[in-house]
Amino acid sequence: MAKYYLQEMPNLDKQGKRRVYPKLSAIRTMTTDDLIKQIQSYHRGVSPAVIGSVVTSLTDTLKRMLSMGYNVSIDDLGIFSLSLRFEDEKSREMQSNDDKMSYRKVGIKNINFTASKDALKDMQRMTDLEREMQGVRNIRKIDTTLDERIAMALNHIDVHGFLTLGDYVRLTNLSRAAASLELKEIIDMPESQITDKGTGSHKCWVRR
Repeated sequence: MAKYYLQEMPNLDKQGKRRVYPKLSAIRTMTTDDLIKQIQSYHRGVSPAVIGSVVTSLTDTLKRMLSMGYNVSIDDLGIFSLSLRFEDEKSREMQSNDDKMSYRKVGIKNINFTASKDALKDMQRMTDLEREMQGVRNIRKIDTTLDERIAMALNHIDVHGFLTLGDYVRLTNLSRAAASLELKEIIDMPESQITDKGTGSHKCWVRR
């Protein structure tokens, strides 16, 4: 049975509102080997090596098709697509009606996934949710403004060369979830002078 808890959202706008949202308490992140073992347990006539080869071929083909400009739909699961971002320091706003926004550097921001309606219905039918604990998990008190947190991040980058999510959590006293969301917002702000590089556990933030 999947478990969840209630989390208080960070009061970053200082308006005194205490909003709460439910958050899944994930057991852990399954690896590809874990997934292959789960598939093989339902299809014992197929070897783990064959299943692994199919999984690898699927991921390689998915990445190749996305890189060519396709959106990829997997039946009963959802649609994968790419999102883009500007990778230069020029203004994000058109300067006039005739502004053609020439000579812009654009790159890949993320791989998006949108679940299909059937997949969502299946999850609603299959998943039993149980509350993990009573009460609400509180976000730690935040005494700084967004501009002050950006300044702290830039100072850390100037000293150490880069910033990790853990570094930002320690600097700002935000939770990891709130820190991750805020860093996503910050890199979309051209005036912040901060961008990200790498993925997964190797992701970090640097000066543009």
